[in-house]
Amino acid sequence: MKQNDIILFGPSLHTGGGTERVLVNLANVLSERGYSVTILTNIIGSNNIYNLNKSIHVAKYWFGNLRSKNPANILLKIINKIAGAILLQSFIGKQRVKKEDLIISFSAAITNDCFKTKFKKNLISFEHYPYWAYDKYPEAQRQIRINYPRLKKVIVLTEHEKRTYEQLGCNVIKIPNTYPFFPDMPAALSSKKVLSVGHFNDAKRRDLLIEAWAHVHKIHTDWQLQIVGDGPEKERCIKMINDLGLNQSISIIDPTDQIEDYYLNSSVFVLSSEFESFSLVLLEAKIAGLPCVSFDIVCGPNELINEAEDGFLVPFPNTKYMSEKICTLIEDLDLRKKMGASGRVDAIKRYNPETIYQDWDNFLTTN
Repeated sequence: MKQNDIILFGPSLHTGGGTERVLVNLANVLSERGYSVTILTNIIGSNNIYNLNKSIHVAKYWFGNLRSKNPANILLKIINKIAGAILLQSFIGKQRVKKEDLIISFSAAITNDCFKTKFKKNLISFEHYPYWAYDKYPEAQRQIRINYPRLKKVIVLTEHEKRTYEQLGCNVIKIPNTYPFFPDMPAALSSKKVLSVGHFNDAKRRDLLIEAWAHVHKIHTDWQLQIVGDGPEKERCIKMINDLGLNQSISIIDPTDQIEDYYLNSSVFVLSSEFESFSLVLLEAKIAGLPCVSFDIVCGPNELINEAEDGFLVPFPNTKYMSEKICTLIEDLDLRKKMGASGRVDAIKRYNPETIYQDWDNFLTTN
């Protein structure tokens, strides 16, 4: 039986980050396929960079917004402990959500909060944060171990995470991300630009990217690094750039709805993350025909990059080795073209939108 009402609940809708873009793309596709889609979120930015179908209803959770903006506020923590479940249940109910509607959560915090409400029966967690990284948050990890085996379903992005959640006793399915755009022609790879896309936060390790670029810049002073993103670590990274004398070599661009253009006007893509559950930006780079360089971390990049075929995986956090692989690509246009073409073919083969969204349709019609 087809579920007509789908609730997508994400922490924010304003950063331009990968998880948000996955949520928006999924919402639009499901809406086009006849589902009634509602997006619930804690934060909505003043500058909406997303093009949502007009039929999609978006609602901001006021108490979640307060908590997100004031994470250390003691009073809000007390209120949440005492009445958080009641407030959340009331908010969801006001959106005319029925008990039989599927609620797909895009964060563990939201999943664990929703699990305390009457809507937990049809609650699904769509994980975009690797389980091992919750080692830094023992309480969240404890709740995952208790709650997730009792969820209707856990959706993950990689084989690594699928095995992990199966070992926890969860009902798991893997549905990877797909690329949100498909350029008719790949990047020419002739510009002297290296690109990185994503947040400025502790996961993305922009400090390591800047450190690697300092090595590259010593050899290739005419090349530029462009970083598209925003976040809490941005100002610290700007200071690091200035301190290293790289302000003429590194550009920081705010999140944009024209991200495809940045891929197509670049020649190499670099990911410096310490942890990822997938990495949508790597997939976007591959579909744009860019060769990629990434740290070889626990999961994500090592399932997307085929070593020495469409990119390079380097040991974390070896910035010197990363800079050497970037230089290898800078210095060899033929290699860039060979890897870029191979990556685009691989992305089309493994992450085609029709296949991925058919997986979603099959999943939603049987749950």
